[in-house]
Amino acid sequence: MVVVVGCLRKPGRGSSTLTYRLPTKLSVTAGSTIPGTDIRYERMTKDGARVIIEGQPALKRSGDSLDWSGSPLDGVEVDLKLRVAWVTEDELHLLGTAKVVIAEASPRTEPIVTSSPIKYVGPVAYSVGKEAAIPGSPLTYEGETAEGARLGGMEEYPYRKTGDSILWEGTLRDHVYARLDVRVLQFDNKGLRVGGLVTLWIGS
Repeated sequence: MVVVVGCLRKPGRGSSTLTYRLPTKLSVTAGSTIPGTDIRYERMTKDGARVIIEGQPALKRSGDSLDWSGSPLDGVEVDLKLRVAWVTEDELHLLGTAKVVIAEASPRTEPIVTSSPIKYVGPVAYSVGKEAAIPGSPLTYEGETAEGARLGGMEEYPYRKTGDSILWEGTLRDHVYARLDVRVLQFDNKGLRVGGLVTLWIGS
């Protein structure tokens, strides 16, 4: 549906900017804000949802836009393009896209924190050249071997064949956590193609 675009990073080049464009589905309980924003869903009325945007009340009905852009965390910019899907007394349901830009990303393999309410999940597809890193991870493609595609930066068996899974968890920068869950689509001695899901947690 939507492809995430990230920077290809050669090993040793240091930090880079990662840009994700993800389909988003959010549910906001009455009296709460959209996670990471100042938009609050107050209550359902006979005409639609009453929300507070920048301190001002607004009426939103099914199909109406509800956008926000800002920085929920230092070094992270989020641009939400949302539409009201449906409204109940308890929850406001939203569908749309989230563009997440992470500056000076430096992926590190380490335990992740998944308690943050600011969470985005979506599909990714990457084409990675030989000796380049899979965007949003420290894993590199080292080339084609008799055992399959050889990956650098793995803490386990480094070979994968077409259809095999690659799972990585770690931090992209302080308090930004990621889980990359992809499968090998194709590889040769020049490059590797993978596709799957990425999950981002911003804050803790």
